[in-house]
Amino acid sequence: MTSDQKAKIIAMRGSGHSYARIAEDISISINTIKTFCRRNRNITDNGITVCKQCGVKIEIQNKRKPKQFCSDKCRAAWWYANNGKRKTQYHLQCANCGRTFVSFGSKARKYCSHECYITARFGKVRDGNE
Repeated sequence: MTSDQKAKIIAMRGSGHSYARIAEDISISINTIKTFCRRNRNITDNGITVCKQCGVKIEIQNKRKPKQFCSDKCRAAWWYANNGKRKTQYHLQCANCGRTFVSFGSKARKYCSHECYITARFGKVRDGNE
């Protein structure tokens, strides 16, 4: 794939064209277009990689995977903002203490904390000096 084709893919995808339309226009396999877009998801129309959270330019290092975030602070902020959208939230009741808690992605969870699990299983609260 040439740099002109890459630039055209970025521009067309940025303006909302589908993978099929892009593949048809530049005569490349649709799977090649999908792979390129997935691997270069943070590249803007002018070919610069930007942070997913704040939009700051990110320097790309040779022979390394492109970064998605400029810092750990942005990575954490993006994760906390988007965490609820990725997994289903289940509101469950703890089998030990009876409190209601939220479980992300698993409705098979029984206890709200490790302490409740230990209490229910062994009948005592673990202290750190064992």
